[in-house]
Amino acid sequence: MDSMTQSAVFRVTHKNKRFLSLMQILNKLVENFRRMRVSFALFILLLFCKVGFASGDWVAQGGRSAGMGLSSVAVSDFWSVNNNQAGMAFFDQTAAGIYFENRYLIKEMGSQSGAFTLKTQYGMFGASVVYSGDANYRTTKTGLAYARKFGNHFSAGIQLDYIATALGEDYGKRNNITFDAGVLVKVTEQLTFGAHTFNPMHVKLSEYNDERIPTTLNAGFGFAFSDKLLLTAEAYKNSELPMEFRSGLEYQLSQIAFARLGLSTNPGRYTFGFGLLMKKLTLDLSSSWHPQLGYSPQVSLQYSF
Repeated sequence: MDSMTQSAVFRVTHKNKRFLSLMQILNKLVENFRRMRVSFALFILLLFCKVGFASGDWVAQGGRSAGMGLSSVAVSDFWSVNNNQAGMAFFDQTAAGIYFENRYLIKEMGSQSGAFTLKTQYGMFGASVVYSGDANYRTTKTGLAYARKFGNHFSAGIQLDYIATALGEDYGKRNNITFDAGVLVKVTEQLTFGAHTFNPMHVKLSEYNDERIPTTLNAGFGFAFSDKLLLTAEAYKNSELPMEFRSGLEYQLSQIAFARLGLSTNPGRYTFGFGLLMKKLTLDLSSSWHPQLGYSPQVSLQYSF
């Protein structure tokens, strides 16, 4: 091999080594960025939201309310089985559904839920399971609910909750029992008022530092401007967090299609969504957007029997 060929081979080999080194550096940067992204998200949530069950903040379930700024207390639909049990009485259908959320596109912070409602001559019965977290920290809330109407304008509902909390393999598990309760009032044909509370007993979670599951209370209104346009607004209070305001709009685009917008405060989020009502099947797609943490897509699917 002549000197020119050797020189060319050396240059190519040197460039390949530099390229491989650059790729290794880039891979490390991507890996570190992913770790920083998770850490930053957890830091923000701990700072502003006290993420997940550590705050007892079981967010509203269902793609419809998720697209309407999480406002759900004055809405009567399938996911009232979790959001305000009194709404089940006006939903008045036997149905089953599932819901998924990928919060901030981080797998460890995702949640899944499933629910069932049963219409009977004695009122509405319901069951729901909400799971969030991963192997290192996970919470499961299982609920059995009942709701009924009292006349044509008022309903009340209650749910017994069994909550399991697990923190890794070394810190054990905690099991607690508490309840939800709510009311719904049809003030007029257009105006609806709802109120709901979770864990009003302020159940103790751990002996350490007298840690308790926070109490939540939300109340608000829904106003139907027409058969096609609905406005919702509510105040939401977690006993450990500042007051939160939630509001949303839903517009019926056609006989089967719905568009939704919403916002909420503390933390500030903007939401949007789209729904399809296909005879007995309902599909709701939505997402929220946080200025620092990004998007949280949600999807729910339900079937009425």
